[in-house]
Amino acid sequence: MDWYPEEDEEDLMFSPALLARRASESWIVEPPVESVPINVTLQRKKSMPDFQELPRATEAMSREEVSALGSARREAVRRQIEVNERLRANPLLYLVSPQVRDWFVRQQLMLIVLFFNAALALLFVYMLT
Repeated sequence: MDWYPEEDEEDLMFSPALLARRASESWIVEPPVESVPINVTLQRKKSMPDFQELPRATEAMSREEVSALGSARREAVRRQIEVNERLRANPLLYLVSPQVRDWFVRQQLMLIVLFFNAALALLFVYMLT
């Protein structure tokens, strides 16, 4: 038992819906958008770098240059360890550290506005009482 009756292809070819569609599309002279080729070059990022554009291997560093760079790095690490030990021994030194001073300089306007708002809030409270 078929749920759908079999229809001839000829009946489908001359169906009113298909004829109406053909008639409404007959005045279109441009091809549909899907069939128009796109000639735009896409500016995508390459997935892998071009091996010819990669930097070339430089010549080896001299022993003196390697020694100077190594000793400078060791000295920087030693100074950082020393600063960390001083800060661990006295946490109040954080307040006078250059990082905190720089932060206060960067946030100077915000701190002034905050202080001004607090002063206005206190003045308002005193006026109410």
